[in-house]
Amino acid sequence: MKRLAASLIALALMTPLGACGFSPLYAERGDFAVTGELAQIDVNAPNDALGRDIKFNLLDTFSSSGNPPPNAPYVLEIAPVLYSEDVITERDADVTRQNIALLVPFRLVKTDTRETLLRSTSRSRSSYNRVQSEYANIVANQDAQERIAKAAANDIKLQLSIYFDRAAKNGS
Repeated sequence: MKRLAASLIALALMTPLGACGFSPLYAERGDFAVTGELAQIDVNAPNDALGRDIKFNLLDTFSSSGNPPPNAPYVLEIAPVLYSEDVITERDADVTRQNIALLVPFRLVKTDTRETLLRSTSRSRSSYNRVQSEYANIVANQDAQERIAKAAANDIKLQLSIYFDRAAKNGS
């Protein structure tokens, strides 16, 4: 019984991962790499603090330079919506805990044809404690917004990476 278990373990260790259908998302395959496709995306976002925060988080994750590519073949259009909800309210109507939620509908557009390649939504949520100091509440709110903007950017990057990986596997 021990020999059978040992031989099965040895066989499993010798079997390459490609045999099970697994391939790393960010691996290079011939002349294609998901990271190369991501680096070719420019981002259109609203010109407000939240829009800029998400845009620059996205550009930072798309390429090592953090700059949009010249003559980008793809444009990512985002339309973030931020809302807050009171979670814990005391008897005297003071809010002591607040959630912030971010919805980011986005679409990936091929620049030359204006064809929409991918349409999706990213969702992110964070919460913070509210205290008697209004300055502390403002700082906590801004920190929560920065965290959800970064989380939304990472989610959008993942969704785009999966799209490009599947398109390459399907030969599109």
